[in-house]
Amino acid sequence: MEKKRILIVDDEKPMRLLLTRVLRPEGYEITVVKNGVEAINRIEKEFYDLIITDYLMPRMDGLELTNRVKDRYPFLPILVITGEAPVQDLLKNGASACIMKPFKILELRCLVKSMLNQGGTENR
Repeated sequence: MEKKRILIVDDEKPMRLLLTRVLRPEGYEITVVKNGVEAINRIEKEFYDLIITDYLMPRMDGLELTNRVKDRYPFLPILVITGEAPVQDLLKNGASACIMKPFKILELRCLVKSMLNQGGTENR
């Protein structure tokens, strides 16, 4: 069975490292980028099963990234990690789910597993 591919988008290196260390042992193939612009470039070149993005980032925030991705890839699930984002706006504009900082590692793992098992068909 092919590994599920996750694109992690976060401007903060400690968060990118944490997410990679938490999810890679679960058997996922992880790619990390620093911002939404890099994410769009990657998504145009490679297939991903899930995008995990921060909300507050320079150049392109998580809401704009979600809108752009959903315009081109409506069934690609997106998990937004946030400490202060307007969760309802994110969900209304295409995010499949949101998780608030600080989050529990087990909660994140379960949410990611659930989203990947749905096969990206959930489209809000």
